[in-house]
Amino acid sequence: MHLLTHTMSVLNEPEMEQIWQAALRVWARVPLRVQAPEEFLQPLRDLGCAIDGEHVSFPEPVRDLVLGRIEQSRRERGPCRPAEVTTKELSYAASGQALVCCDLETEALRPATTADLAQWSRICDHFPRLGRAHPTFIPQDVPPQICDLHTFATNLLNSRRATTVSVYNADLLPYFLELQAISSGSLEEAKRAPAFVAKCWVNTPFMITRENVEVGLKARELLGQPFNMMTMPVAGTATPVTLAGALVQCTAEVLACNVISLALDDRLIGWIAHPCPFDMKVGIHTQSGPDMDLLALGARQMGAYVFGGEFRGYGGPGTASKRPDAQAVMEKALSCMWGICGGVRGWGSLGVTAFSDIGSVTQLMLDLELMGYFERLLQGIAVEAEKLAEEVICEIAPRGAYFLNQEHTARHFRDELWLPELVDRRVPMAWAQDPRTMIDNARAKARRVAAEAENQCPLSDEQKRAVETVVAEARRQIGV
Repeated sequence: MHLLTHTMSVLNEPEMEQIWQAALRVWARVPLRVQAPEEFLQPLRDLGCAIDGEHVSFPEPVRDLVLGRIEQSRRERGPCRPAEVTTKELSYAASGQALVCCDLETEALRPATTADLAQWSRICDHFPRLGRAHPTFIPQDVPPQICDLHTFATNLLNSRRATTVSVYNADLLPYFLELQAISSGSLEEAKRAPAFVAKCWVNTPFMITRENVEVGLKARELLGQPFNMMTMPVAGTATPVTLAGALVQCTAEVLACNVISLALDDRLIGWIAHPCPFDMKVGIHTQSGPDMDLLALGARQMGAYVFGGEFRGYGGPGTASKRPDAQAVMEKALSCMWGICGGVRGWGSLGVTAFSDIGSVTQLMLDLELMGYFERLLQGIAVEAEKLAEEVICEIAPRGAYFLNQEHTARHFRDELWLPELVDRRVPMAWAQDPRTMIDNARAKARRVAAEAENQCPLSDEQKRAVETVVAEARRQIGV
């Protein structure tokens, strides 16, 4: 039987109902401030929203319309319930949008470069099971107006497939699409499965800027996709510091966003909030720690309570540490274990520190070792005749502890035992003669992999020249 987990709950039903009722009252009282063109605002008017300058309010008929659709979603998806997770496969990906690189040779922090991103792409491809959820590095040796497009092009030229980059400038979207069409082979295929992400970010509390609206609208126009939104509020600065208060505000903002989705695309967008807390001690948002884990799991519960269906846990390899060190290992291991126990089976954030603001090849090696730990944990204990080893016990046990030299041991030790590459398990005196730490082993492996990793880009020379031409044209048009 492999590992079976049940998602934990941090809120009971009466508590979720209290948050829901408070959010409904806030939604009725607080307008959404929107900076947007008429093509965005007119559908809201048509739905019945009241618009006064930048302020969009939601009269009772609009709220009733949304609540009716939400009730329909609840009937279809069933009641809010924790997921019972039996999946034993684990997926994981390098992530981050770091402007800073932790240098592989010196471990010093410095601005990320195009060369860092190119090397990173080759290193990620070196590990077949490692995905890419974000580029990890946003090079700082190119003009900032073009850095996201440059990042996408660098990935294309150094990876075996197009990898995810977020778009924050609507004017660059056509160039992103053109680049992926070169990689995919056709514009239709690029539109069908874009690797880049273009969505409208909500600026908590209750505000959407014109820049974000334009990105969402442009993606809707070019890709034929619905208007996508996301919010990542920070408790203590953009929401109340209390976790319950943050969940109330998140729920109210999600309701406002579902009004927009219904007005533009006649669909519920569902739960789109991923809140995190603020560290009052050092003055920065945080994505690790018990407060983060509780808030994130509470948000998932509220998402299922509002729209129906199962909810899973939260937890992943996030750390506030700036370099690969004991803090990074501790924070990432604890948050992953919390996630595993809550049913999480897929993660990003490998290879990054400082909440994805710093990329490190050494940290990537440590994170891959951590994934190996959890992969073995999820396999559980296999109970079958060969593994029960009844005959082996009867034959060997009367003679003493001689299992080490048995064929049965040779057949099964690789599957049954976890064989870490970086963790040091030597006896003390052997270690004292060569006192290497896990971090030392990770750094040595990182340097070895960096030297061995090959560029697996499948593009032809003609396609590579086309990629460079698109980037050059974008730079010329934007004037950088």
